[in-house]
Amino acid sequence: MVRRYWAAARAPASALTAAFAVFCAGCGKANDGSAPALNKPADTEPPKIDVPADGPKLGALAELTPILERPVPGAKQIGYLHAGAKVPRAAEAYSKEGCAGGWYPIRPRGFVCAGEIATTDLNHPTLAAMALQPKLDQILPYTYARTTAETSIYERDPARENAVREAGKLRAKSSVAVVGSWQATDPEGKSQRLGMLTNGRFVAATDLSAGEQTDFKGVELNDKLELPVAFVVKRGVRYWKIDKAEAEKADKLDYHLTVPLTGRYREIDGLRYWAAVDGRFVRHRDVTVLRKRNVFPEFATADQKWVDVSVVTGTLVLYEGRQPVYATLCSVGRDRLGDPKTSASTALGVFDVVSKHVTAVGHDPKRIADYIDVYDLPWALELTSGQYLHGAAWHDRFGIEYGLGGVQLAPADAVRVWHWAEPALPDGWHGTTLPAGARKTVVYVRK
Repeated sequence: MVRRYWAAARAPASALTAAFAVFCAGCGKANDGSAPALNKPADTEPPKIDVPADGPKLGALAELTPILERPVPGAKQIGYLHAGAKVPRAAEAYSKEGCAGGWYPIRPRGFVCAGEIATTDLNHPTLAAMALQPKLDQILPYTYARTTAETSIYERDPARENAVREAGKLRAKSSVAVVGSWQATDPEGKSQRLGMLTNGRFVAATDLSAGEQTDFKGVELNDKLELPVAFVVKRGVRYWKIDKAEAEKADKLDYHLTVPLTGRYREIDGLRYWAAVDGRFVRHRDVTVLRKRNVFPEFATADQKWVDVSVVTGTLVLYEGRQPVYATLCSVGRDRLGDPKTSASTALGVFDVVSKHVTAVGHDPKRIADYIDVYDLPWALELTSGQYLHGAAWHDRFGIEYGLGGVQLAPADAVRVWHWAEPALPDGWHGTTLPAGARKTVVYVRK
């Protein structure tokens, strides 16, 4: 079952025309044009400045406004802000070394260079244009749409007032987040209503349709519901009734239904039937069964958070030590157990979560799924393998291989995992790396 989500949010047209001349100016760079290095050695501890939560604010102007560990160009990047975000800052700049607008300490840590990519002027037009910020308490952080056909991506045309020029193409059925709308003149001289994307570009509203989002989600595991459980990943299968040595078909099972099991089963004519808690049975070959673990990896101690992903079964379980707390289906790379360097496969191994993103800003939109572009990849956790564990708002094939290698979850599952996993994302930030010395979340990807 799916639900439709999309209605173009509106932003003031007067703000849009002024904002996008500078929207991505200096993205990811300090004011001297140098890109922040992620591995610059430090001889001293970064300055620690206490920034109160109710202090003045700094606003992000760029799609990716870097937060650096220390107030110098080339310092280690520890996170970033997205355009329109406002975060508490110190009342005065810490220094102006390599940053004419000043390096401002922000809460709870790090420094941002004010100028082209950030501002202390909360009336700046970009902040008005990008006022719609991600909703971290919803299933998806933004409103998502799909393209109905191959369509143009537009950007503001600086040579014409209230006009856009073509900046690229989107494939049919591509997935994008929409955060505003604008009436502007297209390259052919026609006035069009445009949907505004999170990167400050636009798509014709007539080429967008409501995104379809699956209703599927996994289950919380507790005293009332424990493993084993079964998930239905096929259509047209049924419950069974067992009478002595005979199996008889019963009611149909809905696609993606969760069936709590007792752990007992019967073998009839060489086929296994699992006993459901309601007294009926499900045939093993019709469902995906998640059983209790008897053997644990060596890192599964105390309250260590870790994610157990099975590529073969397309399942994911969250553990705290040896206690399972959540179970669901996932989609792994369509080539499953192939070489992830040469095929659409998910890398096997034990990995750490090294960064967390509301949406994976800067991620290649063509590296997520076949045949479509995927922008604004939601609830993304980057692993040491270089792959992502993330939400997928554009399909309903969970429990079945899909995509180019990442571990994909239904949005309701993805937001559950994202909030649970370390590192914590500071208020107002769009992405963060794992702080030094912080507790890690381990992701165990196995056959």
